[in-house]
Parts: sequence; structure tokens; C-alpha cells
Amino acid sequence: MSAELIPVREHNGKTAVSLRDLHGFLEVKKDFTNWAKAMFEYGFIEGQDYVEVYAQMGENPSGGRPARNWAINLDMAKELSMIQRTDKGKQARQYFIEVEKRAQAVKPKSIEEMTLEVIGALQSAVEAAQEKVAVLAPKADAFDALLSTAGDYSMNEAAKVLARDHSIQMGEGRLRKKLEEWGWIYRSSGKPRAKQYQVDLGRMTEKAQWHYHPVTAEKVLDTPQVRITAKGIDAIRQRILAPMEVAA
Repeated sequence: MSAELIPVREHNGKTAVSLRDLHGFLEVKKDFTNWAKAMFEYGFIEGQDYVEVYAQMGENPSGGRPARNWAINLDMAKELSMIQRTDKGKQARQYFIEVEKRAQAVKPKSIEEMTLEVIGALQSAVEAAQEKVAVLAPKADAFDALLSTAGDYSMNEAAKVLARDHSIQMGEGRLRKKLEEWGWIYRSSGKPRAKQYQVDLGRMTEKAQWHYHPVTAEKVLDTPQVRITAKGIDAIRQRILAPMEVAA
């Protein structure tokens, strides 16, 4: 099915189909405008599944004001084709499925996707190296090496580093509770945030986080991730061990 049965175009950066073109291909007997309004009643969302357009998707061949039309996404186009329960509808639906397959096969990775892959690979390499150090190096050497390196660690990673000292029983939850008790972190909208004075002391930092909106594909900022520096881990270790040394 290589011939273009129904034009598939770009509209506002997304793949779209002219609802008027689909109506014509399906050979629907009902007039276009009333048919379109009836189709919208099947639960499609305006602005997400379809948007009204004029000249962008075809002009009125009779002249004058452009005919009403709507740009619809491929998912809606497939559903409308299936709803018709005709051979033309079945043909159109299969055509849109093939269009999607071809688009996915040739779609290049975005810079964001490639960047995330590289970051993921680097993080895996770092975690593997840290695990190897934890197994091979004595705990004193491990902490000396830690203090001589730059970088920062998540709560979970910092708890694992502290737990290398067998005199410290530490997990992520217990570490977070300690930092809250000491006033190193606070909660904002239920999420932990680093106190500014700890950031200024070089003990803590925050890492920006985001996700892509499932509908608009726009980048949405999330609450930053609290991270602990090597200097911060050493300060935590000394504070935890100090009462033990006094008791001894």
C-alpha cells in the first residue's frame, strides 16, 4: 500500500489528516459539516485530537470564504475509519497504520533522546565503578578517595557510601530523617529540598529534573533532586560517629 490514498501532512509540527479529505475518501453520503459534528460526539477532544483549520488544510474551490475543515491526528483518523464499518473505512484504517509504521521506521532520534541515552550510559558506568570500589577498597581508603573527588550523590547513593562503614547502619529513609532533624533539608509540597546554607557550605546541591508532557511533548520542570556532595557525606559521617567515639 505505497500510493497516497489520503494526504498526510504536518500541522503545528504534528502529523495530521484533513477531515474533509477523509470524508471524501470514505464516500460518506451525509454532508461533511453535519457528519463531522456527529463524529466529534464519539469522545474526541478538541485541541488534542482535532483542531479547526481553514486555508491550512485546503481552500474552498468555489471561491469566497474557505470551507470549514478540521485537522485530525492519526489515532482519530483510524478510529473514524473503523466507525464507518465499510470497505473504504477498513482500507483507510489499514492505510493510516502503514503510514505510522513508515514514520516510526525512519524517525531520527531527537537531541534530547540521544542526550538521555548518553547520560544513562555514563550513570551506569559510574555506578558500576562505585560498586567495584566498594568491594575492593578498605573502608578508610574508600572515604579518603571519596573526599578527594568532585561530584555529588543522590540520597540513596549517599546512604550506600555511608553504609560502607560497618559501624554506621544507614539506609535512604534513615538518612533523609536525619537530615530533616538536623535542619539540612526541608519539605516543599511534600518533596525534600536542600537548605540554602548547606548549599553555601558545599555540603549539598540540587539537580534540575524534568519530564515531557504526554500530550504536548513540551518539557515540564519537576521538583529538583536533592544531592549530597563528598564534603557533605564526610560531615554526616563525622556527626554520626562523634557520639559513638565519646561513648567509647
